Amino acid sequence: MKSVARNEPCPCGSGSKYKNCCMAKDLASQTDVDEVSQVKATAFKKMSDGLWRDAIEDFKSILDRAQQPSVLLEAIAACYDGQEDYLMAAEFYEKALASGPPQRRSDNLYRLGVSRGCAGRYDKAKSAFEECLNLSGDQGQIQHLQQIIGHLDSLKDSDDSNLFVVQVQLQRAFTELEAEDHAAAARRLENLLRIAPDNPSVLYNLGVCYSFMKKDDEALAVFEKVVEMNPGIVAAYYNMGQIWLVSKRDFSRALHCFSCAIHHRPDYIGAHHQRGVAYELLGDLEKAADCFRKTLELAPGTKQAQENLDRVMQLIKPKN
Repeated sequence: MKSVARNEPCPCGSGSKYKNCCMAKDLASQTDVDEVSQVKATAFKKMSDGLWRDAIEDFKSILDRAQQPSVLLEAIAACYDGQEDYLMAAEFYEKALASGPPQRRSDNLYRLGVSRGCAGRYDKAKSAFEECLNLSGDQGQIQHLQQIIGHLDSLKDSDDSNLFVVQVQLQRAFTELEAEDHAAAARRLENLLRIAPDNPSVLYNLGVCYSFMKKDDEALAVFEKVVEMNPGIVAAYYNMGQIWLVSKRDFSRALHCFSCAIHHRPDYIGAHHQRGVAYELLGDLEKAADCFRKTLELAPGTKQAQENLDRVMQLIKPKN
């Protein structure tokens, strides 16, 4: 809008000069808008830093003065989700749905369903996802929602009320891993261990995080627990072998880990190759060559395996 000079007639039509009429009220209103904007920006910064409680307090302090309260209600709900207070998150997503624009309804229904599911309210979660499904026109999204609804139906008779939240938090950890935010993923999985201390998938992915973070001893301890619980998770043996091989330089232990991986999965290409590397570093060139040949048998044309085999054979020839 065009600004009004102090001595111009007031836009309200009173006939008085602006300075003697609405100017003070307008200035106060603008000051309030500026304050709300500043608090809002600060709150979103706290939210991005994971300061959930402080962010919630800030958002709530301006809720009754905000021009778009549904945006703040969504943010408050997301903060409660970050605190793993799923019932409160659901409450605020419901408030956002009641006051928000139609174009936000589908997203908020989905988030409401997730919050209710994480809280163990499977029937109510299913209801939110079904409404979301009715609004969706994307085939991929429709299939995804149908899978969630089917999964919720299967959980109704389960004694474990944490199954849904474990899967949700695991998926979020995968997203953080893909974004290479290994510390955030590790924190999420460490928190998840409070309710799922014996879940092999949680433990394995925590070990992966520790490996990326160069926390080798912690990673080894976690991977050891994984294979004790489920030896079929052969990637845990492989990752242990890599740590012993590359970081610890203990080639015998690395060899043992790669051999265990192959025992449980004979076609594990990477384990065959790395076992060859371990044998070579231990000085057993014949066995190293056999491992590289096996790698090529399983994956013909593997450049690194071929180069390693050629090099080892050159070293063997003089001895013969």
